[in-house]
Amino acid sequence: MPVSWFMPQVFGKYVLTERIGAGGMAEIFRATAFGVEGFTKEVCIKRILPTLSSDETFVRMFVDEAKIAVSLHHANIVQVFDLGRIGEHYFIAMELVRGRDLLQVINQMRSRKQRIPVPIALYVLSEVLRGLDYAHRVKVEGRPLGLIHRDVSPSNILISWEGEVKVADFGIAKAAAVKDEKTATGTMKGKYGYMSPEQVRGERIDHRSDVFAAGILLYESLVGARLFKGETDLDTLERVRAARVNPLPSQLNKEIPASVEAVILKALSLEREKRFQTAGAMRDALLDCLYALGQRVDAKVLSAFMGDAFSQAIQEEEERDRQRASLPLPVPPQVASLPPAAAAAMTGPPTSPGLPPGASLMTSPPKSPIHLAAWIAGILFFLGGVAVILVFFFYRDRNHPPPVPLPAMDAGSPLDAGPPPPEVVLGTLTVGSTPPGAQVMLNGNPTGKVTPATIGGLERSKPQIISLDLAGYKSWSKSVEFGTAETLVVDAQLMPLSPPEPPKPPEVQPPRPAMGTVNINAVPVWAWVYIDGQKQEKPTPIFNLRLKAGTYTVRLENPHLKIVKVQKITVKKNETLDIVVRMNE
Repeated sequence: MPVSWFMPQVFGKYVLTERIGAGGMAEIFRATAFGVEGFTKEVCIKRILPTLSSDETFVRMFVDEAKIAVSLHHANIVQVFDLGRIGEHYFIAMELVRGRDLLQVINQMRSRKQRIPVPIALYVLSEVLRGLDYAHRVKVEGRPLGLIHRDVSPSNILISWEGEVKVADFGIAKAAAVKDEKTATGTMKGKYGYMSPEQVRGERIDHRSDVFAAGILLYESLVGARLFKGETDLDTLERVRAARVNPLPSQLNKEIPASVEAVILKALSLEREKRFQTAGAMRDALLDCLYALGQRVDAKVLSAFMGDAFSQAIQEEEERDRQRASLPLPVPPQVASLPPAAAAAMTGPPTSPGLPPGASLMTSPPKSPIHLAAWIAGILFFLGGVAVILVFFFYRDRNHPPPVPLPAMDAGSPLDAGPPPPEVVLGTLTVGSTPPGAQVMLNGNPTGKVTPATIGGLERSKPQIISLDLAGYKSWSKSVEFGTAETLVVDAQLMPLSPPEPPKPPEVQPPRPAMGTVNINAVPVWAWVYIDGQKQEKPTPIFNLRLKAGTYTVRLENPHLKIVKVQKITVKKNETLDIVVRMNE
């Protein structure tokens, strides 16, 4: 199939070759990095939207968190190569993972009316936990960083065609959460269902919050359906807060062993002290379950699974790659070697917000002479891009209308981000409560304020989910909208918790009656046995008849011979009484 039309763009030392997607925080591109002597490397560029680049608080946190992410080096974590600024755009250059994210895998299996096989799901989550465990324990200069991902969701778990499993966006989820708190849009939308109960309550979180999220991923991977998804965001938050696992995973997928369900339920414990205390401990439990299944799963087996599930997509991607390889690319005017993934320049204290245009937090080696072919391609491109545009017209799909050529740009000049976004109209929210002093959460994020509180800078076109918590009172939540109002006033009447019911007195169990055993026989003929007038189920001989300790009247009767014998017996506790009645005497 033809390559979908995208005019390659020079972006610093990178050339953006394909727009992969966009979200509330950034655009994502496939790109080629150029080095000396024709060296190239494909990477993924996450380019922060200009509207966020002007937010000093967001920029400071984004830069500091991304600097930490660059220090992470693990096979199960997407590697960050570079962090910098080109024009108005902050960006990070990351490892390009060819494959699909876990959400796409779950949806693909659902479209085929199938589920991810239990051994495959166990292996994928064990690899996710392997990466999380490394990040939770990693140290820099001997000091633990105490990293928490905060957004362990299916779209951040990447599975490559080769069977690699990688956790993405490590280190920038905190910045995204701050952005979402201020704008109430974008990153957190749809992510409420992967928070932990303590995260929803606005409490201080630790690495066990990521363990809870991993439990959600395992449940949804095996079941093929959302666990805490409600009809509204508010409903979803309430379900996470309660942490009730209903229905149980084995009720939806009979192939889930009891041992696997036990791991899921432990990871999803409401109280973090009852969860796995480390990601490594949960991984060990999953591997024990996998070994118990007697199936060996590794990257090769996972690769075969991905190849079967996405065979058509892989073929189409390979065809696009072949077509793309036949098209010439513009070359940045100044080309230097791609810096190593772990640059020593990334260590040190956090920087102040803002970088000069064209700057990068990664050091580059001294510039070397540029290959002649690179010079020629660069000159052609920067003299108007005529030759490049003609080649693209030659290869383009004839069914597509001619694209509008983009002008060449200087390496440090800002790129045209298209039409400016619509003006954002902001409003102010005032929250009160009776009684006052309740902690205020907005859209699932703590504000650090207590009622009465005023929160400004909120986008009026977006609904706001307010949650209040006060010790001794029931949690209160409500979704509100500004409409045309500039200021919105919300007053909550908090309901006290019902006093606990007095403990019920322990039920006094009546003492168990003292019992004895009786063996009854009649000779030389059989007889029916009546004990206190109650006929027994069978005639003599009767063995091991259990009776309460006490005195009984025993009557033996042979109706054919018309013989009846009656006698008194005494049954004693824990003793056996043998009775032999001679019917002929």
